[in-house]
Amino acid sequence: MQGTRDIGRLATIGAFEQSSKLATTLDQLSNLVDAIVRDFGFRWFALLHNVDLVQRSKNALMLTTYPVKWLDEVIETRLYLDDPVHAAVGKTPSGLNWNQIGEFIDPSTRQIATLAKGRDHGLRQGFTMPIRMADEPDALFSVARANDDEISGEDALAARLIGTIAFDRGRAILGEERLSYEPVPLSPRQIDCIALVGQGKSDWEAAQILGLSRDTVHEYVEGARRRYGVRRRTQLVLRVVRDGHLNIDAML
Repeated sequence: MQGTRDIGRLATIGAFEQSSKLATTLDQLSNLVDAIVRDFGFRWFALLHNVDLVQRSKNALMLTTYPVKWLDEVIETRLYLDDPVHAAVGKTPSGLNWNQIGEFIDPSTRQIATLAKGRDHGLRQGFTMPIRMADEPDALFSVARANDDEISGEDALAARLIGTIAFDRGRAILGEERLSYEPVPLSPRQIDCIALVGQGKSDWEAAQILGLSRDTVHEYVEGARRRYGVRRRTQLVLRVVRDGHLNIDAML
C-alpha cells in the first residue's frame, strides 16, 4: 500500500510539473501551487526570493497564500526582522519542520512569541526549505497546516519537489517577462510614504517625519493602493516590494 501511495504522489507531482510549464504568469503558477499543496494536506504556502535586495529588481519572486491578517501583523509589528523560521532554516541543508527550530537556534523570547502568534492565525505545523543559488540570496519555500498533524518525511520530500518545481518555473516566468514587464509607476514621495507604512507608521506619524500634512500622506498612500487595485495596505506594501520600488531593508 505504501508503494502504491508513493507512486500516486509522484504521479501528482509529475502532473503539477507539466501544468506549471504551461503557466505564463505568476498568478497562474500560484494557483497551481495552491492546488497541489492542498492535495498533499497543507493549507498554505509561501515562495520567496530576492524580496530583500538592496537594489531595485524586477526579479523579486513572492508568492503566498498565507492569511492576510497574519501578513498584516508581520508587517505592522515588524516580525520579519528576526523570523525564527528563516533564522533556523539558514542552518539546514534541506529544510526543517517548524517543531525542529530549537534544534538549530536558541530562539529568543520574541521569536517564541512569533511562533505562537503564527499558530494563533492558524499556521500550526509547517515545513520550510532553502533553495540555494550561487551568488544569490536563498529562496525559501514553506508549506503550513491548520492542524497539528505531523509532517512526515514523505510530506517533506513532496514539499521539496513542489518547491523546486515552483521556483524554477517562477524564475522562468520572470525571465520571460523581464523585458516587457513594467512596475506600476510611483512618485518618490509615494514610495517614501509606503516605506513608512511598512515600518508600521500611521499617516500622522509619516507626515511628521516627512514634513507633510496627514491628508497629503493619506492621499499618496491611497492613490498608490488604487493604482495597484488592492484593498489593504499590507497588500500594497507587498506589491511595492515585489515590483522593486522598495526592499525589506528600507523598512527596518
